Amino acid sequence: MVQVRGVTYRVERLEPHYYAVVRVLDDTSVGTFWTLPVLRITPEGCDIGLFAEVARAALRFARTSGVMAAVPPPPASESLVTAEVASGGMQHSALA
Repeated sequence: MVQVRGVTYRVERLEPHYYAVVRVLDDTSVGTFWTLPVLRITPEGCDIGLFAEVARAALRFARTSGVMAAVPPPPASESLVTAEVASGGMQHSALA
């Protein structure tokens, strides 16, 4: 999600490098944009200047799916080791 001119927009990935933008306030589509080979915007129901700001904000603040991918879990070979700390018998966890 991005905020432009005090309004919040949700950026949804439709396919690689292709995104739809929805105004959260009333769940209304305001347009789509492509990021490759160049930024191409298609506003729907809002002015082109505002939609260009929304698309730029989504790219600038990394709100596109290329950077929103989930972080993979650590390999199974890494195990959690619990070691006792000398002072006070407290336990401390660390990856081994």
